[in-house]
Amino acid sequence: MSSKRSKQTSEWISSGSDIQKIRNQWIETSNSNLPMLIIGEKGVGKSFWIQRSLEQRNISSSNVVSFDFSYPFAFAESLEKIKSSRQMVTILMDRITKAKPEEVLLLQQWWKSEKYEEKSKVYLYWEIHSEELEILTQKNVYSDFYDQLKSFRFELPNLKKRISELPLFVSQFLEEANTELGKKISGMEEEFFVFFKNKTFTTNFSELRDMIFALVGFSSGKQLHWKQIPSHFFENQLTEFEVKPGISLESYEKEIIKANLIYTKGNREKAAKLLGISERNLYRKLHEYHLEDLS
Repeated sequence: MSSKRSKQTSEWISSGSDIQKIRNQWIETSNSNLPMLIIGEKGVGKSFWIQRSLEQRNISSSNVVSFDFSYPFAFAESLEKIKSSRQMVTILMDRITKAKPEEVLLLQQWWKSEKYEEKSKVYLYWEIHSEELEILTQKNVYSDFYDQLKSFRFELPNLKKRISELPLFVSQFLEEANTELGKKISGMEEEFFVFFKNKTFTTNFSELRDMIFALVGFSSGKQLHWKQIPSHFFENQLTEFEVKPGISLESYEKEIIKANLIYTKGNREKAAKLLGISERNLYRKLHEYHLEDLS
């Protein structure tokens, strides 16, 4: 399968109708001085979207004041400088659930007055990670502040929810890898796409990008060939399946079969030996679980 991409997708992939709608709303909001909250899992492109908004507002990332509460900094002093500034200020907040309660109270008090300013001098971005939502939706000082701003939130879907756009992302990352690594690989075999569709990417697009870079770095020629990739390359890249109550034995069996087929690159004989069943029995289960595409 060729992985050449069109110019329209070179800067911003948003071919799905849902993500197009979110993108258009994001750009439209960037034409105002409204606060912008962006929520999503690791690696779904939150920072990328913020950068596009900054460009829309003609703001250099070097002129952004960062409130990253993952690291200690003089928050009260920084906030006072913003209050006294006569220039337009752009703030990026991150990891607010790691802030001290008294810092959040200061933020809350400041924003109550700032949001009623007829001509606010602040562009506010708040990057929220999915794992923070549990804290932000409970009754606490963090949720009190979140409640003031949550109407302005944008939620980015993960890779699984944008699987139809997978070829576009693979194409873009492949071109980036070629440029940075000095390669001329123009495409990859269909088996890779089957693998990508069935894999659980814990860090979504960033993990997919890293994998494409590794494949390009490992390979030579003009196309990535599935059979040329050593099996050990995929040992830690198989679909993750969390063991928890309420899931049928059949579901676990399907995931185990899937993982072993990926590991053996679709070789039924090898997969059957690893699973401890006959090749005939494996063939029956492939048909039962609709996994024929993996072999």
